[in-house]
Amino acid sequence: MKLDCIVTRDENGVYCAEVPAMPGLVTDGRTLAELRTRLAEAVGLYLEDLAEEQAEKARAASPSDAWRAFSFDIVPGTLSPARRRRSRAALA
Repeated sequence: MKLDCIVTRDENGVYCAEVPAMPGLVTDGRTLAELRTRLAEAVGLYLEDLAEEQAEKARAASPSDAWRAFSFDIVPGTLSPARRRRSRAALA
């Protein structure tokens, strides 16, 4: 994932970064390396908070037994078993 950020440097030499696509996300560091590390951590926490907010909204909008939360990885180029069968059938 690539995000644009705005980096400034204050009068004490401290770097400050904000991500316009993520309102309220601001972090700082004494060096650019430290800033990058803190920025990566801040983005991760921001995304975790966003996911939790969405889960809370889903819980509030539906009966308690009508939803389940889970995580999964999307691997480009992989097909489900059903899609593999359909693809093979289409080729035959």
